[in-house]
Amino acid sequence: MSEPFSVPVTVRGYETDVQGHLNQSVYLNYAEHARWSLLRAAGITQAELIGSGVGPVALETTISYR
Repeated sequence: MSEPFSVPVTVRGYETDVQGHLNQSVYLNYAEHARWSLLRAAGITQAELIGSGVGPVALETTISYR
């Protein structure tokens, strides 16, 4: 079994509150970054997708915070 795909991110200070917690809206940005990184790692570019008239579309997003 292969390892799960992961993308390291650098948390920027303005993405956190005064307690150092990541703002909840930033998680979605990180997820989008990871999604495009996964496609790139698979050899699929955004330009190729657009050129072929297709592309990944998020129909729904659900985040459960713990």
